[in-house]
Amino acid sequence: MNVLLVGWRLAAADFVSFTDGKNATGNIQLPITLHPSRVQSALLFIVCLLFVLIGIWTVHGGDWFGYFATGFFALGLPIFALQFYPKAAYLRLEAEGFTICVLFRRITIRWAQVRDFGVARLWGDRRVGWNFTPDYSATKRARAISRAISGCEGMLSNNYGMKPDELAELMESVRQEYADTQNA
Repeated sequence: MNVLLVGWRLAAADFVSFTDGKNATGNIQLPITLHPSRVQSALLFIVCLLFVLIGIWTVHGGDWFGYFATGFFALGLPIFALQFYPKAAYLRLEAEGFTICVLFRRITIRWAQVRDFGVARLWGDRRVGWNFTPDYSATKRARAISRAISGCEGMLSNNYGMKPDELAELMESVRQEYADTQNA
């Protein structure tokens, strides 16, 4: 377990792997496309909107800090509004690998490039993380930094409406089923 100083408190960065050889999901029909939770996106949009309104109210009261608050939280409004557009954010599981799309930016990782999936804890938040195979040589420095912070080399930015344990098990099951076909 790695211990990391975060702000004023210690946070544990541990990674629990799901490579125990079992395939809990049986036959999986691919492709699977998962989207972020609309409830979570709506709540974050409302929180940003409230802080924008509070910032505007403080500007009218003569406090210059309101400009900062209004500008900062106004940036979150389009970001969380875009979460409702299906092509803006998703996780797609396919036979070749998985594709992560965040704000229309996509990255695809092949199953054969991943050693294992698990749940990583970062600053109290649980997300699905993964480690790459030893022969995967891209972004070694960034992966080392990520591993030091979170205990894993890659991490999803969202749980896509699922519990982290369930999503990690699903992704590990698909990886176990399709990674060998890519290595053949």
